[in-house]
Amino acid sequence: MKHVIHSRYESIEVLTLARPPANALDIEMTEEIADAFEGLAREGAASAAILTGEGKAFCAGLDLKAIPRYGEAELQRLLHAINRMATTAYACPIPVIGAINGHAIAGGFVLAMCCDWKIVADTPLQAGLTEVRVGVPYPAAALQVVRSELDPKVARELVLFGKNMGGAEAIAAGIFDESAPLERLLERAMQKARDAAEAPPHAFKTIKLQLRRPALEACRAAVSGEGEPLRNGWIDPAERNTSSSVLHRNRG
Repeated sequence: MKHVIHSRYESIEVLTLARPPANALDIEMTEEIADAFEGLAREGAASAAILTGEGKAFCAGLDLKAIPRYGEAELQRLLHAINRMATTAYACPIPVIGAINGHAIAGGFVLAMCCDWKIVADTPLQAGLTEVRVGVPYPAAALQVVRSELDPKVARELVLFGKNMGGAEAIAAGIFDESAPLERLLERAMQKARDAAEAPPHAFKTIKLQLRRPALEACRAAVSGEGEPLRNGWIDPAERNTSSSVLHRNRG
């Protein structure tokens, strides 16, 4: 894969997002992430997984420099890829530990929420959902993950008002589970992954599915197209031309 680096330590699979400078999501990277999680579910060789980013960002969300160049067919391909990414990550049958090394914005925030345990680096960063600011409606699977993982008040604050939070505030809001020094982030994630992998695999898979069944059913409907209301005209052409500058102006 070009933008997702795979590393195996014992039976722990480490997936590192690597698309500098901010690991932003274009079509290819989004499809690679979905493929990576589908592979983990299919192969059954890893006992747990860690998801992290390369550089100073975990994932800055959609690449808003690329979107203005996409035609309608490419936008629909990206929409499908986002729904697949959220669904396959959220449904992964093994424990998935998020090692959030830096900014987690928009689609990157959603990807972090797909993890079963979220460890954020003790470093200056922003985490939030900026879609409302840049005129990008939520793909159905992404919104299902956010709705399922966040307290309703926190979800409302982030989704409707596009608020960004620092790491400490995000932990207090229940977005992330714990923090670790940046230099020890992967070490702590590996420890948590090993602990989680001690659960009987079939029991973990079954109980995780039970816990997330309603959300995953809606996510899978979105992937099939039956539950996705944004099949046509996902991003207005006028919004495509202005969203990049708006995002950079409001990200902080």
